Amino acid sequence: MDTITWNDFERVDLRVGTIVEAEDFPEARNPAYILTIDFGEEIGTLRSSAQITDLYSIDDLPGMQVVAVVNFPPKQIGPMMSECLVTGFHRDNGDVVLTTPDAPVPNGTRLA
Repeated sequence: MDTITWNDFERVDLRVGTIVEAEDFPEARNPAYILTIDFGEEIGTLRSSAQITDLYSIDDLPGMQVVAVVNFPPKQIGPMMSECLVTGFHRDNGDVVLTTPDAPVPNGTRLA
């Protein structure tokens, strides 16, 4: 495993945000949703594509807090521009379990 320095880690801006909208993303190569996430006043609202359709219903996502990298450059994914990277963990079968705080925190809070 490669090691990184503390300075390397500090450059990754991981923040909590609340999903305010989830919509189908039929143009994606693999089944996915487009998520609109509120990261608070400092960062605002960002969009991301997430391949989480196996474990999450589109109706259950709004209101859920997630952890995302907010300082990657935007990335074109099909017809949409992804502005952040929502984090999660792959199960053995490939399903993605979202990274979420276990208690509510203010949107935009940085991972400590």
